[in-house]
Amino acid sequence: MTSSPAMSDHQTPLPAVLVSLKGDPSRHRRYRPGQPLATDTVLPNQILLILEGQARLLTRERDQPATLHKFGPGDVVGMASLVSAAPCETVHASTNLKAAVLSDQELLKLLEDTPEFFEWSTGQLWDAELARLLKPLRDSSPEDLPPLASQLDLIREQATLLAPDPAVVQRAIADNQRVFVASANSDLELGQELKDGSLAALQARPPMPLRLIAFPADALQTLLHPPGQDSTSEESPDDETSTSSALTVIEPAQAGLPLATTAGFGQKDPRSGLQLIRASGEAEELMACFQMLAQLMGLKLRRDAIERVLGDAMARGHGINLQLIGQLATMLGLHAVGGRMAPERAQQLQTPSIVRIGQRTALAIASNEAGLLLASPTEGWREVSVEELRELAPDGFDVALVEKTSATQEQRFGPGWFWPALQRHRSALIQVLAASFVVQLFTLANPLLIQVIIDKVITQRSLDTLQVLGMALIAVTVFEGVLNSLKTFLFQQTTNRIDMRLGSEVIDHLLRLPLGYFDRRPVGELSTRIGELEKIRNFLTGQALTTVLDCAFSVIYIGVMCVYSWQLTIVALLVVPIQVSFTILGAPLFRRQFRNAAKENAKTQSHLVEVLTGIQTVKAQNVEMV
Repeated sequence: MTSSPAMSDHQTPLPAVLVSLKGDPSRHRRYRPGQPLATDTVLPNQILLILEGQARLLTRERDQPATLHKFGPGDVVGMASLVSAAPCETVHASTNLKAAVLSDQELLKLLEDTPEFFEWSTGQLWDAELARLLKPLRDSSPEDLPPLASQLDLIREQATLLAPDPAVVQRAIADNQRVFVASANSDLELGQELKDGSLAALQARPPMPLRLIAFPADALQTLLHPPGQDSTSEESPDDETSTSSALTVIEPAQAGLPLATTAGFGQKDPRSGLQLIRASGEAEELMACFQMLAQLMGLKLRRDAIERVLGDAMARGHGINLQLIGQLATMLGLHAVGGRMAPERAQQLQTPSIVRIGQRTALAIASNEAGLLLASPTEGWREVSVEELRELAPDGFDVALVEKTSATQEQRFGPGWFWPALQRHRSALIQVLAASFVVQLFTLANPLLIQVIIDKVITQRSLDTLQVLGMALIAVTVFEGVLNSLKTFLFQQTTNRIDMRLGSEVIDHLLRLPLGYFDRRPVGELSTRIGELEKIRNFLTGQALTTVLDCAFSVIYIGVMCVYSWQLTIVALLVVPIQVSFTILGAPLFRRQFRNAAKENAKTQSHLVEVLTGIQTVKAQNVEMV
């Protein structure tokens, strides 16, 4: 962050427009120790210039809060989030603190009217945005890394702020630098690494420019994989309440959270990318809210399970309440906290959240100083101010806050889960593919040689030609057999290594899951699901690979057929649309049958494991009694 004349070496002097805030007592605010000045969940509606006292910039290390940087007089809070159009600062006062406030609207005007201030604001490398970029890279590193705060000075020295110019980015990549998108004011994803093929559109939504930060690839590799790093930090204890669906009262301390901005800093419209789902009726409204919540958070939604729980609750006459919403949120792997909120606190509501105002259920997707933005299944998009909330719910409204946990399944299980393991052995798989292609060529050579023998040798009775063609046929057959054996050996070795890697990843994932996950799933079902991984791997490295090869080689077959007779080739190809139609029509039926068979097999295996475990337990007890 930027500080006053008593600042660190990397910081530049404050511009005059910020220094002038010190002499305006009407802008001064006081904060108590522990009070939040900014949070990484909302884009702030103001920036703060610290005049007296100290504050801490917080981050998370191994799911535990840690201090990234200490702020003092002259430091600015909130600017890193606003210039990058995405919240990235969690700052709490650590002592009694006095700060000067500049609103978001005033900041926008200053940025437009004062080029020097604009250049100062956008030319800084902020600690919070560096930490935001590095966090996913550090989380994915297998090393036990030192605290980020201890590396921050080195990271800041290595990082470079690039102009949003494709030529500049291309030169940086050519110089062995890794370039990341550090702002959310474009169609590019925040934190996305730019490659050669991702330089097409570097257009930013005004008024702030697109922020691109580059790190030397070697230095970043050393930071993420330090040589000889000893594991000195202790494992953080598991959060036993991370998957709890208990609904507690929202504490009044939430009132101290900063408000979100309504000004345009190029941030993405919260409504973009969300398909509004219409519904009527209490159960249907809640179902629609969970469907929209799954869209926003990228969750896997089991509609049948939610509908069953909703139907049971309505049949018993319980109706829609916070306990039911918490139960349904837990089914999605979310942590739910709920209670009653006063209308005055709506500006600080954590989003997305499910709210019940009167008898209506809606999804709150944004909260700011103007009020709430609701996605209502019955009324559509609706902006509700604090005054309207006082009229609609004078005694307060029910709200269920939802958060992701380590058990949250964020996406559907698919081929992408296998891709890292397959990519690790891509060279061997490419060799197998090339060998298979050559084997296919020799397979085609056999019938062609036999045809020549029939047409030339038998018809013309040329024994000399027969000897030559016979030797060629034998050589092709032997070579095909040898190559096929080598291909099979290499393929078997590669698939065994892939199976070992996938197995280790599954075990590591199971060990990281909270204990509550296993309480809801029998052992037999888990073992059956894990056994299905081998079938999927066999398909991806077997049938899928063969299908790709057949599609490529079919062009050669069709060419050879056309040489013989293009009329017969067309007749043969007329069968293809019929086969494709049968596949498209039959796929849903087969998919449903396979899914039902897998479910029943899981139940059978689960029952078998439980019976055998019970027998072993009884036997052990009898032995102890004897």
